[in-house]
Amino acid sequence: MPYIIGCDIGTTNVKCVAFDSVSGDILTLHSESYEMYHPKPDWSEQDPDEIYNAACKTIKTVVEACKERDTLLGISFSAAMHGVLALDKDGKQLTQLIIWADNRSSDIALKLRTSTVGKKIYYNNGTPIHAMTPVCKLLWLRQHEPEIYKKASRFVGIKEYIVYRLTGKFVVDYSVASATGMFNIRELKWDVYTLKKLGLKAEKLSAAVSPYHIEKVPATNEAGLPEGTALVMGASDGCLANLGSGAVQTGSMAVTIGTSAAVRICFNKPYSDPLMQTFCYVLDEHTFIIGGPSNNGAVIFEWLMNTFFPKEEFGNVFEEAAKIEPGSNGLLFYPYLLGERAPLWSSTVRGGFSGLDIQHTRAHFAKAVMEGILLNLFGIGKILMEMQKVDTIYANGGFARSPIWVQMLSDVFGKKVKLNETVETGAVGAAMMGLKALGVYKHYADMKNFTTVGQEYDPHAKVHKSYETLSGKFQKGARLMMAHAV
Repeated sequence: MPYIIGCDIGTTNVKCVAFDSVSGDILTLHSESYEMYHPKPDWSEQDPDEIYNAACKTIKTVVEACKERDTLLGISFSAAMHGVLALDKDGKQLTQLIIWADNRSSDIALKLRTSTVGKKIYYNNGTPIHAMTPVCKLLWLRQHEPEIYKKASRFVGIKEYIVYRLTGKFVVDYSVASATGMFNIRELKWDVYTLKKLGLKAEKLSAAVSPYHIEKVPATNEAGLPEGTALVMGASDGCLANLGSGAVQTGSMAVTIGTSAAVRICFNKPYSDPLMQTFCYVLDEHTFIIGGPSNNGAVIFEWLMNTFFPKEEFGNVFEEAAKIEPGSNGLLFYPYLLGERAPLWSSTVRGGFSGLDIQHTRAHFAKAVMEGILLNLFGIGKILMEMQKVDTIYANGGFARSPIWVQMLSDVFGKKVKLNETVETGAVGAAMMGLKALGVYKHYADMKNFTTVGQEYDPHAKVHKSYETLSGKFQKGARLMMAHAV
């Protein structure tokens, strides 16, 4: 039977999943992790060769495991957004991969965000002005590393680098390109206005192609792919999480909580928020994903575990937190330990607890942290729900493994929450896009087997009402945090 591989290149690991092209069943999967480096304060980098090697190893492992299958139809890619890597004329790296979490350009981003130029760049390209944004990273390189900026023959993201190593070609899909802050989401090409402000020629960027664009893998490749294997460009991880979870129809919303987090809806045209609160990224030529990302997802709960529960199991702490009433007896947590993107868009804002008194136990702290992460995402969700009525949330990411936390999500948002049978929605979305590109299916609606819904959660009306009240208090506190940001 034929199968397709969805390869998801994430922040902390790369996952390859082989899917039966008819049933949508997962045949096998494999993942490899890699490090994030912080050589200086506010710097977050990765070694692109470590990621490339991890990708090759995962692909090779999955192909080997499926060698008894009839046909490998192709491989399609999902990838993390906002990374920048400078390469010389021979394709060798001049920098490490500067990833989304890097804040070295925060001062540049703040000035640009409040300027007329910054507002124009945002309107054209749909990516909020923030230190995460490649346009700000390139401005930093031009200012602080001018020799590298001039010497660089190419500026690419991690997917482009991997595709280049596999095929010898520099191409980038519209979806990943739309998250650079340099790609015009209405014209679907590199934005002339933005590149002029950067003093950057389009020739130094990859050729922008449709997410359905196909390259052929040569006989000699380090991923163990058969000669001529179809390599489908695919899209960004956030957009494909919507597709892979089924949240591409009107009335649905995707909430992802992994290391970071995001809330997203699907739209049929580009949209630029007058207050610059949300992003608008391309899924494909006719579909746009609007939403907001948060720096502070499950990484914040991991901080809590390492700080307060160093020898405990996650499940035990969730159970302990579940015994605490909604609102944590007045203990409120602002999860901005890593600055924040949506809805505050500030690299300098920091978090904290309020309402702490002598009655609070470690279980209250656990509950408050879970609530704080969700209340912050609810603030993003409210912006989106003003644009479009939402009745169902599709939840994905590592947090979806905790029924307690998923029920809290339903209660905070006041919406039905559906879980997919697999949490690997980025890889699912990549596989679905690959199958459409290859002509196996004409419409995504024909691929319902790939987005099978498992468990569902309904909100408790009384609990949601209490969280609505708490949300108002949380938003006021967040504004105070912003006012005190350095």
